[in-house]
Amino acid sequence: MTYSQTAPPADGPVQTALKKPATLLALVVISGISALSGLIGAIYLFAGGRDLADSYATDVAINNPSLVGLDTVMETMGTDNPQEAIDLAKSVDEWDTMVSLAHAGLIFKAFLLIIFAAPLLLFTLFAIKGSTWSRVLVTIFAILSLIGGLAAAFDDGGPGLVNTMGYIGLATAVIAVVLCWLPANNRYAKARKLAA
Repeated sequence: MTYSQTAPPADGPVQTALKKPATLLALVVISGISALSGLIGAIYLFAGGRDLADSYATDVAINNPSLVGLDTVMETMGTDNPQEAIDLAKSVDEWDTMVSLAHAGLIFKAFLLIIFAAPLLLFTLFAIKGSTWSRVLVTIFAILSLIGGLAAAFDDGGPGLVNTMGYIGLATAVIAVVLCWLPANNRYAKARKLAA
């Protein structure tokens, strides 16, 4: 008995499962961490309210009295202790104005964090499939999230959690941009497009 040496005719294109590269998974994880760090910082700033703003204003006034105008008050009082100037500002109801300004600054930072972190998280979820458009948008919003990360990370006297989230967001955003365009991710996107 003889067997045919040719393969049977194919009914259609053979579908093979494409294996996602590890770099794509790394992109999703790192980009997700970047987005979540911004969101955590923003939520902390929103939830802190005036108590956080009061603490922030006190830290700024003690570390840099000239930034909030207490240096002239200290000269007038003849003291080198910023706490005495803060106590005077509290006694004449001037402190509430400083706290309100600090609160407005913290809310602005929270908006800077959230306005770029939320879309970054959304497009990170779309990037799981490796599509080029989602990686382009992850790149754009990761770069834009550096603005909020810089505002959060390099704030003297700012809340420690927000500073930490800012540093994490900065580092992971840069890594995410690099991971977006690694050759393995590009090959996967092309193969997925051809298979569709």
